[in-house]
Amino acid sequence: MTDANLLLGYLDADSRLAGGVALDRAAAEAAVARLAAELGLEAEQTAAGIVRVANAEMVRALRVVTVERGVDPREFALLPFGGAGPMHAAAIAEELRIRRLLCPRASGVLSALGLLASERRRDTARTVMLRGESLSAKRIAAEVEALVERASAGMQGAEPEAVYELRYAGQAFELAVAGTLRPEPPELADAFAAEHERRYGYRDPEAEVELVTIRVAAIVPGHEPRPEAAGGEALERCTRRARFGEDWLGAEVLRGEPAAGTRASGPCVFELPEATLVLPPGWAAEVDEHGSVVAERDQP
Repeated sequence: MTDANLLLGYLDADSRLAGGVALDRAAAEAAVARLAAELGLEAEQTAAGIVRVANAEMVRALRVVTVERGVDPREFALLPFGGAGPMHAAAIAEELRIRRLLCPRASGVLSALGLLASERRRDTARTVMLRGESLSAKRIAAEVEALVERASAGMQGAEPEAVYELRYAGQAFELAVAGTLRPEPPELADAFAAEHERRYGYRDPEAEVELVTIRVAAIVPGHEPRPEAAGGEALERCTRRARFGEDWLGAEVLRGEPAAGTRASGPCVFELPEATLVLPPGWAAEVDEHGSVVAERDQP
C-alpha cells in the first residue's frame, strides 16, 4: 500500500514518515512493476488498482458495522486514524456518502493516546433469559447487585453502569439499552421498543419482551486530554502532482503542524507529523482549535 500511495503522489519520497522512515521511490516502482507485469497492466494502473482494492475492503468492513446493523453512515462523521488511515478516508467517505471527516492531530498515535487517557474499566455479564412473571424488578435488581459486586472488587472509587440486552420472544438477536441499576421491567421494554423502532423502523406492542443478558461495568474515570493546535510557524506549503480518479492534478501540500484556522481545499495533502490526510477535489478543510483537521465534502 505504501508503494502504491507513493507512486500516486499521495506520499512524497522527499518527506520522511513518522519516526524518520525514508521512502524509496525506485524500490516502490520496481515492486509495483513486477505485479503490473503479471497482470498485464501499466505500473500506474496497478498502483491505482491496489488503492481501490484496499478502499473496497475498508468500505466492506464499515458496512458490516453500520448498514448491516441498521445504522445509516451518512448521519455520522468519519474519524480516520493511524499514519495511513487518513490517506484513504475521503475515498471511503465518498463511497458511503459521508460528508464530514475529522482527522485528529494525534491520528498516528491515537491508540496509544487512548490507552493513556482511557478510563479503568472492568466488565462482567450474565445470561439470565427472563420473561413473563420471572422478569420482575426484584429479580433484575438481585442479578445486577451480584454483577456489581463482582465487577467492583478491587476497583476503589469505581462507578457501576448497567446495560440490558433484550429481544422480542422468538428473535435470534438482541438490542442493548442502558438502564439504571434497579430498573422496572416496563421501562426496559419501552426503551427496547424505541431502540427497535429506531434501528428497524417498527415496534411490536403485542410481542413479549425477553431479557437475555445483563452487562455491568465498573468504571474509574481516566484523564481528559485537551489538545491544542500548534502555532503553525513551521508549516510549509508547496504543490505536487497526484492522481485523483483518472487525472493527475496539482495538489497543494501542507507539511508540518498547521495552526488553528488554517484552510485548504482539495486537491490537497496534509503531511502531518504522524499521519497523511489526502483530500480530492470537492473537499474543503479547516484546522480547529484542537489541531484536528475538519474536512467537508461539498457534493450531496
